[in-house]
Order: sequence, then C-alpha cells, then structure tokens
Amino acid sequence: MNNPFKEIISDEKLPEYIRQKVIDDINLIKLSIDMADLFMVKSPGVLGTLFDDKNKNPDK
Repeated sequence: MNNPFKEIISDEKLPEYIRQKVIDDINLIKLSIDMADLFMVKSPGVLGTLFDDKNKNPDK
C-alpha cells in the first residue's frame, strides 16, 4: 500500500486565499472556545443574567 502523503508535492505553494480562509477558520474556532470558556466556566452567573426575565420578579 502506497503512502498518499509521500505523493504530495512539497514545492507547491498554497494559494493565499486558501491560506487566509484556514487562518480565519482557526481564529473563529479559537474565539468560540474562548467565549464558551468565559461564559460557561469562568462566569456562569453572567449567562443567567442574560436570559433572566425581568417581568418574573418585579422587585428587582
């Protein structure tokens, strides 16, 4: 069985728009992980205040 990775041409450069798309996707994933970490791990009470119904408790 041939190794398909040996058939990749190493001298060929990736087009800039594909490279930028990959970098943008990685940045979006990193941002999503950071936001999930912020709201779910570090400050779970913040998420509750976002969805708190003000009409539920008029005393507040």
